[in-house]
Amino acid sequence: MSQKGRPSYGGQAVIEGVMMRGPNYVALSVRDPDGNIKSLTKEVKSLSQRNGFTRLPIVRGVLSLWESLSLGIGMLLQSAEIASPEEEKPSDSSLTMSVLFAAVLAVGLFIVLPSFATEWIMRTVSLSGGTWVSFIESAMRLSILVIYILAISQMKDIQRILQYHGAEHKVIWAFEKNSFNPEEFVTSSEAADGVGKSAIHGNNGFQRAVGSLAEKAQCESRLHPRCGTSFLFIVVLVTWLVFLFVSPGSLALRIASRIALLPLVAGLAYEILRLSARHEGIMWDILKAPGVYMQKLTTKEPSRDQLEVAATSLLLLVKEESQVV
Repeated sequence: MSQKGRPSYGGQAVIEGVMMRGPNYVALSVRDPDGNIKSLTKEVKSLSQRNGFTRLPIVRGVLSLWESLSLGIGMLLQSAEIASPEEEKPSDSSLTMSVLFAAVLAVGLFIVLPSFATEWIMRTVSLSGGTWVSFIESAMRLSILVIYILAISQMKDIQRILQYHGAEHKVIWAFEKNSFNPEEFVTSSEAADGVGKSAIHGNNGFQRAVGSLAEKAQCESRLHPRCGTSFLFIVVLVTWLVFLFVSPGSLALRIASRIALLPLVAGLAYEILRLSARHEGIMWDILKAPGVYMQKLTTKEPSRDQLEVAATSLLLLVKEESQVV
């Protein structure tokens, strides 16, 4: 929960739009080829909140991250459908292959390559011991992560997604610092006319709220401590600690153990990210600093139009969440 007692909302930049996620719903807003904002909301049943076991630390982190990953991929694919001109819409098979390729590339870059490189370095300089293995592997992962982020941040095709990433952060900051009452989105006359979920972001009250939030967001920072970029840095830090205690001599077993321990690493990183977002102090500032700094590469300053898309997504989500008893 935020300081004002409201849920802490999060999001993800997608193709020509933004997905926003709350405790019970997800909202997606995308600008189509004609310049119109197309939106949808969807109820989500969180696995991490089903019972006492799924709410346990680390377990809830693993489940939440799995949900976020699967939901994020689904919304990314849906945004591609909305944002692409009819004659350029990607096929389901091509989108699926792109996702699979990205997953294989991630394992190859951040698990297999550091393991091979560490094995070669250890032999070359005559080092031994699990402490050195974990340290060198983690240093390699951090280097690869920084190089990867630097490379994609320079790609022309990715610039607009980075701008929407910035829009997501700025709008969330503006919302968290200001009061936006969902009940004021619809005026009394519009409510009498039967404005419902499907028509809500076409009414005057909602559009005024979108404009107000987008205007306030222009003055906010595009860097946010709950960002996934910060999470990636924390993952690298956690791999160093976890793999100190698991370092098989065989290269094949080492790679297998790294892959098998990914859920534990992700769960621990999730808990650290949650704590760092809620606490202040020198120790927490030091922990957050590298991830926040890397957001200067993974976010770009958005346009007013992009802020309006992000604001539409967030306010639709808030409207849905406000109706949950």
